[in-house]
Amino acid sequence: MISKVAADNPKSWHTYLGYVLWALRKVPNETTGVPPWMMVYGRLPRGPLAVLKKNWCGLRDARLNLGQSTAEYLHALRTNLEVAGSYATEHGKREQQRYMSRYNLRSRKKKFHVGDQVLILIPDTTTSKVFSHW
Repeated sequence: MISKVAADNPKSWHTYLGYVLWALRKVPNETTGVPPWMMVYGRLPRGPLAVLKKNWCGLRDARLNLGQSTAEYLHALRTNLEVAGSYATEHGKREQQRYMSRYNLRSRKKKFHVGDQVLILIPDTTTSKVFSHW
């Protein structure tokens, strides 16, 4: 995304950097299904439009009012992070199975018998994998 913005706006790409990073943090990861912001902070990010909407609709006061103690906040944060982590783990396992089934779609089980001729890769005596031979 950054290279695309830099290619489209070579002289002012840095002014769009915050918006690009915002988009990257907010979009769910394909493997985990959870946005990176949620994995770090335990909640979805609120953008400027969401804050304006709450202020205009009267749902939130413009003053800073946390409404909870530090211990309550940390407890809620820990709970949210655990939920996000468990969801990401579960989703990651499902995606891994999907990737594996797609990767192994045309593979088949190989079975060799004594006397069959096979080609094997023999590692060289050095520790480098570059010098292995068939």
